[in-house]
Amino acid sequence: RRVTTSVINEVLEEAVGWHSPPTTRQGRQGKIYYGTQVSSRPPAIALFVNDPALFNDNYRRYIEGQFRKSLGFVGTPLRLLWRGKKTREVDRDRVTANRATR
Repeated sequence: RRVTTSVINEVLEEAVGWHSPPTTRQGRQGKIYYGTQVSSRPPAIALFVNDPALFNDNYRRYIEGQFRKSLGFVGTPLRLLWRGKKTREVDRDRVTANRATR
């Protein structure tokens, strides 16, 4: 069954409101920009984040559990795809950030 992007984002917003993503020792925190369903058999949800490495296994299981509980995917295999920014976009962001600080 299909779930709209807006419903997925509402679940994400509530889940992040209860438990924010963990922070690394360097002070970097993961950010979830949005999520969308990319396939329905089995259900796969792509989550667009700043850096997938910033999300540990515990937080990934927590987000998966929130989707199962809120969207009714209990007992269904659910794939979460954690997609980060492409390296080109990251480089472009760094260039504009450096220009602004000069």
